[in-house]
Order: sequence, then C-alpha cells, then structure tokens
Amino acid sequence: MKKTLFFLLWVCAVSGLQAEGDESDSVTTIFINNAVIISAQRYETNDFKRPESIAYLGRAQLNAISPMSMPQALSYVSGVWMQKTNHGGGSAFVRGLTGYQTLLMVDGIRMNNSTYRSGPNQYLNTIDPLMVSHIEVLRGSGSVQYGSDAIGGTIHLLSTDPEFSDDGVKIGGSLYGKYWSSNMEGTGRATINAGGKKWAVLAGGTYKNFGDIKAGGDLGTLTPTGYREYSMDFKGILKIKNRHKLTGGWQHLKQMEVPLYHKVVPGDYSIYNFNPQERDLAYLRLESSYDSKFFSGVRYTVSWQNSLEVREKQKTGSPEFVTERDEVNTFGANIEFFSDFSKKWTASSGVELYHDNVASTAQTVNKETGEDTQGRGLYPDGSRYDNLAIYTLHNFDLNRWELTAGLRYNFVQLQVEDTTFGNTTVRPDALVGNFGAVFKLNEHHHLTANINSSFRAPNINDVSSFGIADFRYEVPAYDLKPETSWNKEIGYKFKYDDISGAAHIFHNKLNDLIVNVPATYNGKDSLDGYKVYKRRNVDEAVIYGGELELEARVTRSLVAFGNMAYTFGQNISKDEPMRRIPPLFGRLGLRGDIINNLWYMGEWVFAGKQDRLSSGDEADDRIAPGGTPAWNVVNLYAGYNFTWFSINISGQNIFNEAYRACTAPG
Repeated sequence: MKKTLFFLLWVCAVSGLQAEGDESDSVTTIFINNAVIISAQRYETNDFKRPESIAYLGRAQLNAISPMSMPQALSYVSGVWMQKTNHGGGSAFVRGLTGYQTLLMVDGIRMNNSTYRSGPNQYLNTIDPLMVSHIEVLRGSGSVQYGSDAIGGTIHLLSTDPEFSDDGVKIGGSLYGKYWSSNMEGTGRATINAGGKKWAVLAGGTYKNFGDIKAGGDLGTLTPTGYREYSMDFKGILKIKNRHKLTGGWQHLKQMEVPLYHKVVPGDYSIYNFNPQERDLAYLRLESSYDSKFFSGVRYTVSWQNSLEVREKQKTGSPEFVTERDEVNTFGANIEFFSDFSKKWTASSGVELYHDNVASTAQTVNKETGEDTQGRGLYPDGSRYDNLAIYTLHNFDLNRWELTAGLRYNFVQLQVEDTTFGNTTVRPDALVGNFGAVFKLNEHHHLTANINSSFRAPNINDVSSFGIADFRYEVPAYDLKPETSWNKEIGYKFKYDDISGAAHIFHNKLNDLIVNVPATYNGKDSLDGYKVYKRRNVDEAVIYGGELELEARVTRSLVAFGNMAYTFGQNISKDEPMRRIPPLFGRLGLRGDIINNLWYMGEWVFAGKQDRLSSGDEADDRIAPGGTPAWNVVNLYAGYNFTWFSINISGQNIFNEAYRACTAPG
C-alpha cells in the first residue's frame, strides 16, 4: 500500500494507579537482550539465555510510537515485515512466511483457527494495541511450544495486567486521545483499574475512526480505505492464599464497513467490504504452585473465541448483492505441568485441545428483481476441526552451556459435511522436536544454535474452500497432508550496560507445501471468469537469510538503534523464486532525552528493491512490472511527560515519499 503519514498528536491522562501498564523504562533504556519472555519455554525466562531468535517490543516502546493498529505496531519489531494490502488489514511476514504459516497467539491462547488463509490476511487488525503490554516474536520457532502453523515463527501478544495495591483499595484510570492530521485517524480510549492486596481488575474501551489514506507523492487520497471500529477488554486477577492465582480475561473488537481497496479500485467491484469483522476471546486460567520437584506448578486454562467475517460485495454493473458470512467458534482447554527436577533441570509439559465449529453461509439478493437466493458458503456449514496435542519442553543449565530440548505430538481431525461435494473426514498428525544450545563465552557474549522441526496441518480452508480467493476460483481438496519444515539457525548475542546486540543466520527447508495448482470443475477450467485451482502437496522450497539488531548508548541521554533483515526464498520444485518474499529491510535511528521528561526519537526506515518474482507474482496485476521499488522513509517523534499526563507528537513520512510496504498480493 502506498501511503504518507502526516502529523499525529496524542495525549494520555492518568490518575491513581497506572492502569495502562506503564513501565519505568525511558527512551534511553537498552531493550535488546534485557527482556523477560515467556513464549520460548511457556514460562518466564531471560531472552539473553535463550538459543532462539527472539524479538521484543514493550509498552514503553508502544507508548512512544502510538501505533494506529497492531500491524503497524509489529512493523517496529526487528525481523518482522508487514504487508498492508488494505487499510483495515495487515499481515506479518516472519522469515518469509505469512498467513497460516505464521502462528498468532494472544495471552498464551492460539488465535489461528481452521479457516485462516494462505496469504496475507486481516486478523492481526482485530487486536487493539492499546490493551497490549508487550509483543514477543519467536522467529523460525514455535511448533513444539504451540503446535501447527509456526513454520515462519510465532507472534505472541500479551495483554496488560491490572495492578494490585498493598495499601488498601485503590482506584485509578486513564484517558487517551489521538488525532492524525488530514482526518486519517481519531482515537479515544478510557480505562479503569481497581486493586487491593489480593485482587485487581482492569477494564478498557477504545473507539477509532479512520479516514481515507492520504498517499505519498502525488498519489492523492486512496478511496475507499477508511472505516470505524470499537473494542472493549477486561482482565481480573484474584490471589487465592499464597499458592493459587485465578485470572479471567475478555476481549471484544468490532470493525464496520472495512473496504478492500484492491478489489474496488481496479473497477471489478463497486462494493467489497468486511462488514463486520469481529473477534471475541474469553478465558479463565488457574495457576497453582506446590512443594514438589515434579509438579512445582500447574496451570489450567479454558477459553472460548469467536471470529466473525462478513463480506459484502457487488460487482460493477451487476444488480446482485452478495453477502458471505463465516463464523468460527473455538473452544480450548489446556493443562500444563511445571517441574524443577533440580537447580540445573527445569521443564514444562502439557496437554491441549482446541475444537472449532464453522458456520458458513452465502446470500445473493438481486437489487432489481428482489430475488433472494441462499447458497453454499465459502466452507461447508457445520464443519468441525479438532486439534489435540501433548508436549514436553526441557531446559538444562550446565554452567557454560544452556541446553533446551522438546517434543510435541499433534493429532488433527477435520469433519466436513458438504452437500455439494460429499462428506469426508481427514486425520493428519505430526511429531515435531527441537534442540537448542547456548555457549556462554563469558557473562557478556553468548553463541547460540537451534534446530527445530515445524508443521502446518491442513485446515478447513485448505480442504473445503469453494469460491473466489485472490484472483482464482478454489475447489475442495480432501487428500492433503501436513506441510513440514526443518529450521536451523546459529547466532551471537552480546550484552553490556551501554550496548547490546544480536545476529542470526537461518536456513529453513520446507516440504510438502500445499499450493494451488490448475484444475477443472465439471470439466471446465474457469468459473465466473476465474481460473479454477485446487490445493496439492506438491512443492518443496528453501528459505535462508540473516538478521541483525543493535542498541548503543552514545551519551548518557542518547541511544542509537538499528536492525536489518534479509530473506532469500527459492521454490525448488518450480526452480523459481518463492512468492511473497520480502526485500532487504530495516531501520536506523536515535532516541534520547533533552531535559527531564522531554524525549525525542528519529528514524530512517528503508526497504530494498524486490525484483525476484515468482511466476505467480509476475502474473498479478497488483505488482508493478519489474517488482517493487526500493524506498526510504523518515519519521520523527517527541513527547513530554507531566505529572498526571503526557503529550506526544509525531511527524511520519517527513519527505512525503510514495512507497509500497508489500511485495505481493494479499
């Protein structure tokens, strides 16, 4: 999407408890290798001691940039490339992979469901970044920890915890307002936090109104791109005696009339909206600790998620208004056991189950005749998907060596009752493992190595999709097996008080990739003007590359930072580049304090030219001939923190460059 961002102003006023998860970290804090993360081992560990390649973005950093959406927030995470095909979307590429080949997690619960698609999607946009405390990204890892889909990596989003009070009951809250010039965004949020010694609750609500994008250069306004959304969230924690903690959470977000710009602008459609796009998550979690080396802790989690996607579309010149409705209800249950076998050996093991119920319908109304036709949805209505797994993860602290090892067995069952193509049951399974090592040269320098296998089980979208996706017509395919991969990486991490950094190189071999191949339906190779395709496990590919990140204190009040990532992807089966491989990209910047409470930040964000295109990329009219040009963007930020409120201002794309933050279609 080509865009320019002008000036933003946002204000946050706080009273009583700091309800928004404020950190004591300032902009001059060194963040790299200093985070406590949970995603790598499913419990708290220090990222400097981990063999995995881990990126972290905390609340202090999120407060400074004040992203409009979760996709924009993730664009600031080292090694993550964001593609925004439309204003209301945004899909993360981790080591060259996106869509259902990258796993999304929220508060330890899988967000990916059985209808996630292969290419870029909009699901990250259904998470309000204002409710998030921090983001963790395991690049190239996560299948052993969390199961299917983590071939490119795992993106874990953690919501803000409410605050307790040791001095009686305290109630506080915050108000947040943000305005983006040229009417590109208006956002308001209110939160309230109440806490005592044994209990705490946090509730918040956000409303956002996005105008049409004002594009860079002489491109003008991109219409239609604007939409509206609101969200609500709640989190409560109850301490039961000294050994038990009960956490309950609820999140809801709804987006209205979100246009798909790339569908409308070419003129094929007069209307193509998500209306609405909704996400709900509710969960209850009990954590208990015991005086046992085998069961030092036990954690029980039950969850319910609802994903609703309604597509409204009308082709240009056609009287037929089509409404497609896909809804997925996901029920989850997990029990985890934590073990401290010795001071040198810790482990987490567990069993988890997710069950999807899919409701999918389609309706066509002729605006001229009033005729109302009910039809098959994108998926068979009433489809079911079960995902059952058992796993164990172990960590060994052997003085100069830190070793990790894990195994997961996953069983999946898909049940499809299709009146058009017949009923079927598919039962794929997978066994995956990982092994990692950290060699401590000394307290400041660590060498790392990691190898893990990953998989993605075929889902409801793979086996039963029947309809238009991108610029093709998909028909069901029931004889699919899991995609698999072997990821190998080596790295170097170093850490001092005033400088910290990391470098990783990786190689990922992918097998049995599920791709669309030309097919026929009822003897025809085209339907409604679109070529017919069917999924098959036919491709093998390799992805390799490297990542660099660095933070250094130049003076007491000034920090320099930078990161860069390069990815090379080759489809071995077709002897051509892989689709959707990002270009070389990164950012360099400075952040600092001028005087007490007054801070500033400037950054140069860049991307190289991407002209290694697959045949599918070259055939797509949304990609410019010869590929995506290189671009450079400069952003500036500043803020002042008063006693009870802060005020920030930002100027983005200062030189008004027209650029495309994507390499391939969504």
